[in-house]
Amino acid sequence: MAQIGEITRQGGWRGSPNSIAALLRCQVPWAEQRKCKRCRDLAVRGYDHCRRHGARWHAGDGGGRAESRMLSRMERLGLLPLGLMALPVWRSLTEIRLAERAPVRLALVQAWDKRDQAPLYWSRVQRQAMTVAQQAPRRRSRPWSGHA
Repeated sequence: MAQIGEITRQGGWRGSPNSIAALLRCQVPWAEQRKCKRCRDLAVRGYDHCRRHGARWHAGDGGGRAESRMLSRMERLGLLPLGLMALPVWRSLTEIRLAERAPVRLALVQAWDKRDQAPLYWSRVQRQAMTVAQQAPRRRSRPWSGHA
C-alpha cells in the first residue's frame, strides 16, 4: 500500500487530502478566468493580455520594425543586390538606429532597379540616404558588438 505523498504503482499521485481540498477550493473555473482582450486566451496574472499580446512582451510595429522585417525577408530570399550592399551609402547607414535606418534602406532597394531608367530619382534617394546617415543619431555602442 502506498503512503500519502507517494506515487502509486498505477502512476497516480496520492497527496494529502488536505492539500487536494485546498487546491479545489482555490481553483477558478475556466469560464471565470481572466482572458486576453485580443485573442481570448488566458491572460497573465494581473494583466489584461496574454504573454503574446502584452505591451511588456510585444514591441509593436513602430520605429521601422516593419521595414526591417521586410528587408530581412528579402535578404533571406536573396533579393538584396550585392552591388547595393557594397555601396558606401548602404554601409554608412549601419551605425544608425533602426527607426531611421530601415526606411531609408528600403527606399534604396526600391530605387535600385530604377537607377538606369531614372538616374535623377536614384541620385535623389542616394543623397537623402547620405544626409540621413550624417544627421541621424547613432546607436548606443554595445561592448559585445565590436564597435567602439
